Amino acid sequence: MVFSRAARSFTSWMNTMRISNGTKRNDSFFSSEYTVKDPVLDKVRRIRKQGHHCVLILLNLDNFGQMLYPGHYEQILKAQRMICLRLNELLPVFFTEDDIIGIKQFHGEDYCVFLRIPNIEMYLDIHYKALLIRDELEKRLEDATHTHYNGKLTFGVGFFIMEKEPASTWLSVSIAFHYAQAIATKKLPVNFDYTRKQLLDIIAKEEIVVLCQPIMDLRNGEIFGWEMLSRGPKNSPFYRPTDLFEFAYQADLLAQMEFIVIKRALKEIVEKPILEQVFINITSETLIQPFFYEQLIEYLSLFPSVKPCQIIFEITERHAIRDYRKMSLMMKQYRALGFRFALDDAGAGYASLQSISELIPDIIKIDRSIIQNINQGLVKQSLLKALMKFAEEINCEVIAEGIETEEEADVLYQHSVTMAQGYYFAEPAPIFNGSHHRAHYKELKDKIIFRSQIGLSAI
Repeated sequence: MVFSRAARSFTSWMNTMRISNGTKRNDSFFSSEYTVKDPVLDKVRRIRKQGHHCVLILLNLDNFGQMLYPGHYEQILKAQRMICLRLNELLPVFFTEDDIIGIKQFHGEDYCVFLRIPNIEMYLDIHYKALLIRDELEKRLEDATHTHYNGKLTFGVGFFIMEKEPASTWLSVSIAFHYAQAIATKKLPVNFDYTRKQLLDIIAKEEIVVLCQPIMDLRNGEIFGWEMLSRGPKNSPFYRPTDLFEFAYQADLLAQMEFIVIKRALKEIVEKPILEQVFINITSETLIQPFFYEQLIEYLSLFPSVKPCQIIFEITERHAIRDYRKMSLMMKQYRALGFRFALDDAGAGYASLQSISELIPDIIKIDRSIIQNINQGLVKQSLLKALMKFAEEINCEVIAEGIETEEEADVLYQHSVTMAQGYYFAEPAPIFNGSHHRAHYKELKDKIIFRSQIGLSAI
């Protein structure tokens, strides 16, 4: 996660020798060498205490690795000093002296500018000025011919507005450095900071919509359970769940997002009310964290009518499970309370099969890649039978997901698959308890019973 990575990076930064630019201290925005106290960090701390926002602009020297040839140490130092001098010249062109907090150099390639800004709405202005500084810096370095090392010196640009929430200024700077460096080196998009703040606002306001898709019992047409599916705000980049959770992962907000989803799901169970089993998606990254267990217990206390035995955590494999032993121990702890587990996307790859054998879930959900067009060939039907046999031997239930056509559903009846889910039965939607809702599922029940009888007679 960001905190451990950034903390290690920033600790290394704080212990690294700073390069002096040879000017008097009050003429330079750079902190002096070997200072016990860090004047830049101290100034950031004071400004944050005054309630102001601080931003970090990071210029990453793209071709620093090309300069690292034996015997080139003095040349590297000369280039670094030149970069420092040119930055000192440029900053007052774009910002007032009151807004310039200072500059720090990290290792040989990262040059970090710290600024005070009145408000975070200046995001686009800061971004624009950062790019102008980069362009002018490259031009001035190109004009100084003695700084040429295997071509023109070029820089990647990243910036990040420091979060005000962490009480520790060191932590805020550490997080900002980590993200700004990832943006500068193109590991994250340039608009990451702005988009992350949008996501934080969604989390703070809990603007997550929970839809439900039924999981049908093919033996009797009844609803076995409901899968809770999340959507972000409409007309936002986070409406689709894949975008919502992928960005939350990149922004180290995945656990916070999944907490909101679980809270909304529990509220949905109570308010509707839902009596069937409820499937809630969770990633292994969050499930394995001890703080998730504590938060879940707290949520259950808010909704005492919801019993753990009604909840099935559906482990999604968006991210690889790194420690199966730890994961198994955490699942045992949840199972002791009554929770059960389903494993998503079974049959989609080696990782899924390993997860089944290592974790022994209560339910496996057969991936739609196997179900899609299963009526058109015997290979997928053989895979279906193999997975069902495997599930039977480990005493595990099976749900086929992604059913979209009547022909696909008929194959499931013929192979005695007991549970299924997909757009053929019902699309994800809010649960309503009106007469129209009851009539719809009465028709669906009759259709399932009718088609299952046809499918069984065809065997």
